[in-house]
Amino acid sequence: MNVIGALILRDMRTRFGRSHVGYLLAIAWPFVHLTVLVTIMAFVNKVAPIGGDPAVFVATGVLPYIVCLYPARMMGMALDVNRPLFLFPVVRPFDVIVSRAAIEFLTAFVVVILAYVALTLISVDVTPIDKVTLASGLLATIYLSLSFGFLNVVLASVFRMWNITFVMIMIVLYMTAGVFAVPSALTADARELMWFNPLFHCVEWLRSAYYEGYGDDALSRTYLLSVATVSFFLGLLGERFLRGKLLAP
Repeated sequence: MNVIGALILRDMRTRFGRSHVGYLLAIAWPFVHLTVLVTIMAFVNKVAPIGGDPAVFVATGVLPYIVCLYPARMMGMALDVNRPLFLFPVVRPFDVIVSRAAIEFLTAFVVVILAYVALTLISVDVTPIDKVTLASGLLATIYLSLSFGFLNVVLASVFRMWNITFVMIMIVLYMTAGVFAVPSALTADARELMWFNPLFHCVEWLRSAYYEGYGDDALSRTYLLSVATVSFFLGLLGERFLRGKLLAP
């Protein structure tokens, strides 16, 4: 625990620059992304596709992408940026992965709080119909993110071009998650393909907390949690059996 705590403090201090203030950029980057998209869509569309405030509709679509794929991508680079630390015998790959997971969880939590505060300040009603559904949806999204992150660490160590590949995967998942359109407005074939996108279920889960009856015909919590759990255990198995590969320069 002492090693993981030290790694967290080091990561916050060295992520951008050589001070803890530089870590604010790690929070600002996804928050600005979310803010810009919500602002643009709010001005373009005065009414959401299913009624209500368009800012809430877009925010519930973009937030899962920010909370899930940003941390997963950063976790995938954890070993590469911290490789010199393995010169110290006390530091293990698992310690580095867990420390990066902890700090990305913290970052995601801060981004969610900032988004809530920002929308409230501009007089957007962000109070959900079902607070338990909102909380569980966010936790499920973060769980998926950390699971993808663990798997990314292993894949990035085995395939040197994996980080670039994952960026392309992020774009595909983002474009097929129903961020700016409701599934009912698409064709049956498109809906069937979107169903296999776990990020799509994150979006549906969060929106079901704000819109009565939303997601009843498409949302599968079991599928989302199953994908996250399988990814998590594959990441753990990879870390255990490919530990020598993870430490290789």
